[in-house]
Amino acid sequence: MKFLPATALSIAALGMLVAGLSADGQTQTQPPPQAPPYAGSEPAQTNTYVGGGWGGYGGGYHSSTAAGDALQGMASAISAQGSKNLNDSLALRNVEEARSANIDNRAKHVEEYRWRKDSAVARQQQQLAEMHAESMKRLEKKRLQPLTVDQYNPTTGVVHWPMLCADPAYKEHREKIDQLLATRAHYGELNMEQFMQLENEIKEFRYAITADRKKYPKPPVDQALRFLLSMHKDLNAQFG
Repeated sequence: MKFLPATALSIAALGMLVAGLSADGQTQTQPPPQAPPYAGSEPAQTNTYVGGGWGGYGGGYHSSTAAGDALQGMASAISAQGSKNLNDSLALRNVEEARSANIDNRAKHVEEYRWRKDSAVARQQQQLAEMHAESMKRLEKKRLQPLTVDQYNPTTGVVHWPMLCADPAYKEHREKIDQLLATRAHYGELNMEQFMQLENEIKEFRYAITADRKKYPKPPVDQALRFLLSMHKDLNAQFG
C-alpha cells in the first residue's frame, strides 16, 4: 500500500473544500475530483558529509554505520597498542644497549687503570734495580779488597808499599811495620803486645797521611789509605 506525501494531501483537501462551496456560500454535494495516486519513491540514502573545504577540495563522502565505527575504533586501538609495544621495545633495546656500552666502558677503564698501574710498578722496580746496581757498583769501588801476595806476602813478610806510603816522609812508620811483619813471618805469629803495636802503627800511618792529604793529589792519597785499611783488616782476620 502506498501513501501520499503530506504536501499532496494538503493540496487535495484544499481543492475539495473550494469545489464544495457555491456562489452564495452553500456547500456543493458534488464530490471533488480525485487526485492521481502517488506512485511514491524509494527512501533516500542518508549520506554523511565528511571533510570540508571549498571547490571540492579536502574531503569526500563515505557511509557511516555503528559496525563500521566500531571496527574503525578497534583498528585504531590495535594500531595504538602496536605503536606502544614497538616504542616500548625500542626503548628497552636502547636501555640495554646503553647498559652494555656502560659496562664495556667501565671494563675498559679498569683495564687501562690496571695497565697504567702495572706499567708504573714495572718502571719503579726497574728504577730501583738500576739504583741498587749503581749503589752496589759504588760500594764495590769503595769496598776494601784483600791484599794480594804481590802487595803483602805473609810468608816472607815483604810489603810492596804504594807510591805515597813509600815516601821518605813516612819512613819511620813504614820501618816499624816492616819489622813487626818480618817477626810475624819468622815466628809464624805475634804475641798480643806485638800485635797491638802493629795495629797502632798502621793507624798512626793512616793519620799521618790523612793530615797531609792536602799536600798530595787525591788519587795517591786514596790509594795509600785504602792499602793501610786493607792491611789492618787482613791482619785482624789472620789473628782471629
